Amino acid sequence: MKYPDYHFLLDLLFVRQFLIGAFFPIFLLSCLSPEKVEFGGEEIPYYRASGTSDLSLEIDSLENRDVIFSGIGIWKIFNDQIILTDKRTGVIHIFSDGLSLKETQIGIGDGPNQINGGIIAIASGNEGLFLLGGSYDYYLVDKDWTIFKRGTLDFYHEETSYDELLRNPKPEYAGIYELHYEYQEPKWHQNGNVILQISSTHPEYNYILNQDYFKEARNLGTLDLNTGKVQITGSYPPIYSVSNFIPYLMGTAIETFQDNSFIQSFEADSLLYKFSSEGMIQYAFGQAGQNMIIDYPTLQAIDVTEYDLGREGIRPKVNHYTTLDFIEERDLLVRGYTKNSQTSDGIQLYRNDTLIMDQAVPKGFEYFGYKEPYLYGSYNKQFEKEEKIVIYRIKLPE
Repeated sequence: MKYPDYHFLLDLLFVRQFLIGAFFPIFLLSCLSPEKVEFGGEEIPYYRASGTSDLSLEIDSLENRDVIFSGIGIWKIFNDQIILTDKRTGVIHIFSDGLSLKETQIGIGDGPNQINGGIIAIASGNEGLFLLGGSYDYYLVDKDWTIFKRGTLDFYHEETSYDELLRNPKPEYAGIYELHYEYQEPKWHQNGNVILQISSTHPEYNYILNQDYFKEARNLGTLDLNTGKVQITGSYPPIYSVSNFIPYLMGTAIETFQDNSFIQSFEADSLLYKFSSEGMIQYAFGQAGQNMIIDYPTLQAIDVTEYDLGREGIRPKVNHYTTLDFIEERDLLVRGYTKNSQTSDGIQLYRNDTLIMDQAVPKGFEYFGYKEPYLYGSYNKQFEKEEKIVIYRIKLPE
């Protein structure tokens, strides 16, 4: 059952999958009278559902000391294999389940199966591996590690003139937006398209200096892989425009489903937002992570330099939500977050919009995918001086 658009009493026998010596408590979902929240200028239902338990899942780690790696990479599960893409060299390392190196692929070069430069972000799915380069270039790789499509992102496909874009920027103009590199997690979407994170740094309309930006700005771009054209969409929840000005926490993540609906998460917002395949907001759900610092101070800057300094000073001192992913095999939605702790962060598991587990994970854990029976997360910083790579895995019960 995939995230229905209605909320009545749910059959909660699914908790048997998480049997670890005892059952999770069986409960009734009080969704017949949902609360109301605002999104995009309209009121929507908010369903506060939880059936969490004090039980915890087993966590262990894997390491490899043999891989030559720049230290800046992207972990994914692709074609049922653990892969690590070196962002600087473009080399994709393919590992066994035990993290021993099996082979390498792609890389930067002039060969027919190489890319032009480094890699910014990746989307993994049945459609293939989507590689986003640093020069608005992109590549599609099949399961045999062959690049079968190349393209360039195009934000300037509308009839709006350059003079109009420069002098009269409007939030509905695609030409004022660009990739938001700071938090870029592309995802496959309907008709083989890819959704990207976007933002505007237009001199007169940007997230750095304009406090009204988050009231109307778009944050998602749908990439047509056949043409390269990016259609803009999305908006921000009220926490970004009603409360303090917090552009240092504007990251957003999405997860898509087989019916082309999707869920969107924001770094500063505890709620998760469900959208139809047409991008229409339907409802909100989700609950705040445990032990988080969410007293977000305003960052008012007079220029980009002051913003950068403020961001570097504030962001490490507060907590936020990170990755979002749906595990189809388990019918689970996974959301990560940072905690006010020197040793741990957190991970949440949802089913049917209901929080069923909120568990501590090692500090720096960043979930990147599922491979039966494990949730996998990267954690590189602690081990950089030891010249090894390390990943964590959380075992889900049968």
